[in-house]
Amino acid sequence: MNRVTLFKPQFHKDDLMLPTEEYYRRRQKTDGAGRWWCFVVVVLAVVVAAIGAEVNAQVLPDAGDTPQLEPAETVTLNDIKGGDLLFSGSEPGKYIPALHLDSQVNISVRGLVAEVALRQQFKNTSDAWQEAVYALPLPEQAAVAGLEIQVGERRIVGKVHERKAAAKIYKAARAAGKRAALLEQQRPNLFTNKVANIAPGETVQINIRYLQPVNYDSGVFSLRMPTTLTPRYIPGKPISPQALNGDERELVVEQSGWALPTDQVPDAAAITPFMQPAQELQALGSHSIAIEVDLHGGLPLAKIDSPYHAINIDNRGEGRYRIQLRDGTAEMDRDFLLNWQPRASAMPRAALFSEQIAAEQGEGAQAGAYLQVMLLPPSAGTSTQRLPREVIYVVDTSGSMSGNSMRQAKESLTLALSRLHSTDRFNVIEFNSTTRAFFPRPIAASADNIRRARREIENLNAEGGTEMAPALRMAFGQQMQDDTSTVQQVVFITDGAVGNERALFELISQSLHSARLFTVGIGSAPNSHFMRKAAQFGRGTFVTIGDVSEVRERMQALFAKLENPMATDLQLSWPQGVVADAYPKRIPDLYSGEPIQLVAKVQGHLLQGDIQLRGRMAGKQFVRKLALKIDGGSDTRGIGSVWARSKIQALRDQQLESGEHSDAGQALREQILQTALSHQLASPYTSFVAVEEEVVRSAAETLSRSPVANMTAQGQVLQRQAYPQTATGLYGQLLVAALLLILAASLRRGRALRGHWMHTLRRFLRRVLPDPRQLSGDGALERGGV
Repeated sequence: MNRVTLFKPQFHKDDLMLPTEEYYRRRQKTDGAGRWWCFVVVVLAVVVAAIGAEVNAQVLPDAGDTPQLEPAETVTLNDIKGGDLLFSGSEPGKYIPALHLDSQVNISVRGLVAEVALRQQFKNTSDAWQEAVYALPLPEQAAVAGLEIQVGERRIVGKVHERKAAAKIYKAARAAGKRAALLEQQRPNLFTNKVANIAPGETVQINIRYLQPVNYDSGVFSLRMPTTLTPRYIPGKPISPQALNGDERELVVEQSGWALPTDQVPDAAAITPFMQPAQELQALGSHSIAIEVDLHGGLPLAKIDSPYHAINIDNRGEGRYRIQLRDGTAEMDRDFLLNWQPRASAMPRAALFSEQIAAEQGEGAQAGAYLQVMLLPPSAGTSTQRLPREVIYVVDTSGSMSGNSMRQAKESLTLALSRLHSTDRFNVIEFNSTTRAFFPRPIAASADNIRRARREIENLNAEGGTEMAPALRMAFGQQMQDDTSTVQQVVFITDGAVGNERALFELISQSLHSARLFTVGIGSAPNSHFMRKAAQFGRGTFVTIGDVSEVRERMQALFAKLENPMATDLQLSWPQGVVADAYPKRIPDLYSGEPIQLVAKVQGHLLQGDIQLRGRMAGKQFVRKLALKIDGGSDTRGIGSVWARSKIQALRDQQLESGEHSDAGQALREQILQTALSHQLASPYTSFVAVEEEVVRSAAETLSRSPVANMTAQGQVLQRQAYPQTATGLYGQLLVAALLLILAASLRRGRALRGHWMHTLRRFLRRVLPDPRQLSGDGALERGGV
């Protein structure tokens, strides 16, 4: 019988190819490399997961002398009987009751100074003793001059101490079980308010007093008061707590923010409060504010309005008005802005207000006064020649600009492009985590180029971080230095939500050259400190846009400044025999509608004569005069505090140039410290502390810490409170770790998996293909065989 034989039925043992020693050596070498790769991948997975856990948990070492605080009492949702503000606890399904916050504000306006009394109530809704920690936004020019604790009828008045000494006093009182309050400045417009040892069910009221100058621009007086903030982006690489020095480590331990310190923002924990959606806090009956204004401007008014709040106006005669919120209270989710406009016949051209200083003791002592001066330069007229402009528009498209802010920015930018002339050049730069220019270089403002730019603007989306520095460098780098044929301008549209403001101010000062920087503040709670100071260092000016409905009006105001001549080479001279310490020291250029506003401390035997302002406008010289008259019967209280605050800010600006830690910077620090202590003001180096002598909490009772959230600003989309969207985040890091572990398993079991796959393939082929040994009768393979 014929058979088809595929394999010989027998083999001699000498014909078999057995593995040699070389084979085993090579196999061992291959397996060793695989094991090393597996080990490396597993280590990477563990490291990534550990970093994510550290960032999320923010586990920090305790400061040496910091009292141990018990974690806040946890409850479940079923335990809640009424409206309680809750934070997620460490266990699933557990929550932490926090403190309710209500505020009341009384504002008294006299001349060009507003005195503000802010009362904030913290109510402990838990069954444990609590310490409240609250990030308090204030106006960027506020001079904080008072702090007191009020419990029932008892009042404990705070005093100003050097910052470290104040913190030490507060911590000692907290540990001893005494009621205490601490108010620290983190930024000129952001303070931290701490209240220790609030008893269960108790309400403690904190009274804060501050003064701020009234703004005047284009015939309108205005006053702005923030009630919440936009979360700041924290650039830089996180610093391990072990790498911090003692003071920095204690700062992190004592704060309740969501961010770890970075190499660019070492105090990140102090400026990143938790945020809570407005609708949730409204349902809880928390975070409401009542506002009342006593306005006595001394001029007949044509109009009073508040663009973001409905108000009632009571005319009390003789130029006095009482303004209140129409509904009594409002949510703390946007800035309060009050505008008042004098009648056309009463528009001021100059104003002077004074606060007398008693003569100091000693031989040759002289009386003096604090002055607040306002002078308007003459109008430029309409016969000025227009120079071609080269404008770089920089627009913030980071995650904090999502919602209404992005719509306002797009409309502002589109409107700005419509003002360009054919002789102008322009470019648009967008930035978030990365920076991108619409065109490689500034191009002619032709109709076709503007249409191309508008199409790009429509496609802009808000996402990512707020990396401002690369965008500013690109904007300044695109303009030709010392080009006198064009007016070089940079228009910066942003909410200013960054934590490294001083580094950006330094960058602007060093990179500006012949350009001028104009800032446009976007949103219902922009960082006004950044807007004002960036424009100051950029030799420009700023406007704010809080609602889409006012985009056209506010941008028109900016265009009037961009397109009209400004007053330059300004110098102020004082009467002979008068010694004046005035701020700002160098008078900036003034744009259309802007007055010079300064504060001064003057001394002399005879305080009289004329104050003279000299300058140039549209190529012509001008002189303005204002009679120096000190009227003791019409003192404006608070000018001295405003003057001291202006002096501190001027010294801080000098520190930026010399370096805070240099010898010159340390000398300036001492001047700031002495000024703040003598005028009892909060500053970067001084804080308010108030302590009640009575012990209210026994040593056996534990103290919990409750961060009081800020309300999400109106029109903004609440983002995950962690590192900015550019960072991977905890969940992303854990996902990467999981993928790395899967890869490690594949490397470890790769040979076994290949063997399993080959075995499965062979079994499949046996089922599909016939056995070649089962042949048909004629010896041929059956159809379908091999």
